[in-house]
Amino acid sequence: MKKFNKSIIVLLLCCLVFSACSKNTEKVTTKKEVKENESASFKKFSKGFFGVFDTDIAFSAYCASEKEFNKYFKFLEEDMKRYHNLYNSFENANENNIKTINDNAGKEPVKVDKEIIELLEFSIENYKKLSNKTNIGLGSVTTLWRAEKDLAVNLKGKLPDANKIKEGLKHTNIDNIVIDKEKSTVFLKDKDMRLDVGAIAKGYSVEKVMNKLKKMGLKSAIISAGGNVKAIGSPLEKDKNKWGIGIQAPTFDSKKVEIQEVIFTDETCAVTSGDYQRFYFVDDKAYNHIIDPQTGYPKDKIKSVTILCKDSGLADFISTSLFLMDVEEGKKLLEKVEGTEAFWILADGSVHYTKNMEKLLQSKGATNK
Repeated sequence: MKKFNKSIIVLLLCCLVFSACSKNTEKVTTKKEVKENESASFKKFSKGFFGVFDTDIAFSAYCASEKEFNKYFKFLEEDMKRYHNLYNSFENANENNIKTINDNAGKEPVKVDKEIIELLEFSIENYKKLSNKTNIGLGSVTTLWRAEKDLAVNLKGKLPDANKIKEGLKHTNIDNIVIDKEKSTVFLKDKDMRLDVGAIAKGYSVEKVMNKLKKMGLKSAIISAGGNVKAIGSPLEKDKNKWGIGIQAPTFDSKKVEIQEVIFTDETCAVTSGDYQRFYFVDDKAYNHIIDPQTGYPKDKIKSVTILCKDSGLADFISTSLFLMDVEEGKKLLEKVEGTEAFWILADGSVHYTKNMEKLLQSKGATNK
């Protein structure tokens, strides 16, 4: 799985405005009165855990009682752990997972849970429809970088062997992934191919779990999973109407955490891909974890890119692709996806964003009202 250092996401909780009236009474309930009633009926609860997708999970929800909140939190924790095991490329689980598929590359099809097939189909569809920069078949290359990162001492290490990278790139053809939905199997035709769904799996899992919680009755909540944030509804808090999502100023110094910008919005998700989330140094140059499938090496022109859209899995896919493109190329990709916005921080310190993102930025006057 793609590993993230703790990514600081500031959640400035804001409140949903309801209006209601009765046709059968003379009194009209004002928005303010409804707001006060909602605020009085629900209380904010927060809890977190670590151990899934190698990141911290922070969860806040507005519930009528702590008992209700704990019900939602328990489900969230258990389901995120289940997805972590299913989509793990590097460790075996109690059931067949992504690593099982990799272990049987070129040998035989592997029977898997339908949610693995759904993730793979989602990834392949968007690879072909949106961008070939996010390739789940790149595992033969990403494992080389992961190995060197793990061997680094005090974040200082060496580059993977160039010949091995060149060889690994020969085994990334996504058409070699054979899915049989009827039999619920996955087979890698190339024995040297390896799947790595780390660029998508966390956001995809967050989307799945939060949608389940919503169906269970949860009306107002927000989750931060490393660089992945998803909100349900709007927070039930007096005098506030929107969530605030902070964008971290990119830095390799984990002790120096600053918020560069805040996005104010209602129900949505925000996913950030950044060079500061997982990296190591070779001869004082930083190498991040986001690998270009065309070259086999990371890029260093963009420090971070944040995607705002309704689907966390899609945002995860797009954020990886845009990190590997220049800004103009990224904007053209976004034209294919309605309702999706982006915010870039480049290596030279400049900031860029899509047209509709501007009205959501604190620096441009947006607030939580």
